[in-house]
Amino acid sequence: MAEIAKTNFATEGTESFKLSEGKKEVSKAEKVVLNIQEEKGGIISLEKKTFGDIALTGNPIVDTFRKINHYFVSHSSVSLEAKANFYHLLSVMINAGMPMVKALRSLVSQSDKEPKLQMIINGIANDIESGQSLSESMLDYSDVFADQEIGMVESGEASGQLSRVLDNLAKDVEKAHSIASKVKGAMMYPIVIFTLLIGVVVAMLVFVIPKLEELFASSGAQLPLVTRIVVALSDFFIEQKFILIAVILILVGAFVLVSKTDFGKYAIDKTKISIPIFGKLFREAYLARFARSLSNLMDSNISIVKTMEITANSIGNEVFRKKLLLAMEDIKQGIPLAENLSDNDLFPPMLISMVDVGEKTAQLDKIMAKVADFYESELDTAVAGISKIIEPVILIFIGVTVGTVVAAIMLPIMQLSDIAGAI
Repeated sequence: MAEIAKTNFATEGTESFKLSEGKKEVSKAEKVVLNIQEEKGGIISLEKKTFGDIALTGNPIVDTFRKINHYFVSHSSVSLEAKANFYHLLSVMINAGMPMVKALRSLVSQSDKEPKLQMIINGIANDIESGQSLSESMLDYSDVFADQEIGMVESGEASGQLSRVLDNLAKDVEKAHSIASKVKGAMMYPIVIFTLLIGVVVAMLVFVIPKLEELFASSGAQLPLVTRIVVALSDFFIEQKFILIAVILILVGAFVLVSKTDFGKYAIDKTKISIPIFGKLFREAYLARFARSLSNLMDSNISIVKTMEITANSIGNEVFRKKLLLAMEDIKQGIPLAENLSDNDLFPPMLISMVDVGEKTAQLDKIMAKVADFYESELDTAVAGISKIIEPVILIFIGVTVGTVVAAIMLPIMQLSDIAGAI
């Protein structure tokens, strides 16, 4: 069922992992019309129209609203917390002996706060009723379910341990949610502060400084250097505002376009793990994800080659992805994983040593679970450390910026006061 796209790995390194090519020929959002007629003469026409999972009423206004709502729901996202809860509850129900379809129907009513997930669960239940497996149906929602999750479910179905696999998935997604929240939390504070500060400074340059500039010009006195610099910046922002807006839009557009290319993705991800302070945070998050994925997939009896392939395509960083795909190719040639990971600085010596021990003792899944716990703990320490470092840096930056603007305004006013007092 698994298929590896054939590409020139040495020159491109862009091969992708596909669990199945068995996509549905009919879209879930396709309109279905059912006509039921009596065999004898008189016709009883019962026409039921649906759009996706929503029933149409025949009223064009109501139906248009429902279609618009369906569009936005289908293009929304599913939170990691909701997905973890889905896996956990499904695991409990299956372990209790409840049939899969009945368990899914029950979860539909419990997911009213997550309409996208509710729609997906209902679609999966319909697929299973039509003869598909859980993993096959999850393939239709690859924007929500990662390759790693689908691969583990497929393995659980094959081994008869689906309940245990789903429980492991719930724990894994919860940990992923925790890591993502910590990284976002560490970055959100400085981003918000700097954004607000830039906004305030630009507002002062555009609206406040020009008013004061008229007052300063009427005095005829020589302005201090810092005031002249601030006034020049104010004039530049006002006179070249259209050019500045155009440049900003061009830069944003160029960034978006470049970020969609292979080169752009690689460059951005390389920068993320190389920037001061936050680079360490990103590296430890990726290492924790790598170790946790390796542990869970191997614990689900998935081969090391397939494990590396799924992990590479779900780790979320192109630099790590290409290295892991290269390691996968070397593993096919019989080269141990530890030896593959030791030829670059992405993986620290401690992790490589643990991988080596795991391979030699045939306990790689258990050892990688301990490594994942270690890096998740290190991530907590790193977040706390960054918070302590970034706060004084922000305070210094705010102090220098605000102090410069205040000095530019107050120094000329003090000069004017001295002139007026002398007169």
